[in-house]
Amino acid sequence: MANRDDVSRELAKCTECDSVYAARQWPNGDIQLIGNDGCPCGSAEFVLVDDDDKPASDGTTAE
Repeated sequence: MANRDDVSRELAKCTECDSVYAARQWPNGDIQLIGNDGCPCGSAEFVLVDDDDKPASDGTTAE
């Protein structure tokens, strides 16, 4: 089992429907949703959300 310090909390986006969830990224790169086994759309494939995708305080996203 990985050391607690090796696991990071991230935001992960479903590759099918773009829903975003809280997730853990393991040292080997695996992404596991927190509190869910998968997306309600049926997908189990997720990618990390890039910080640049977060809206700025004025509602825009970074380019």
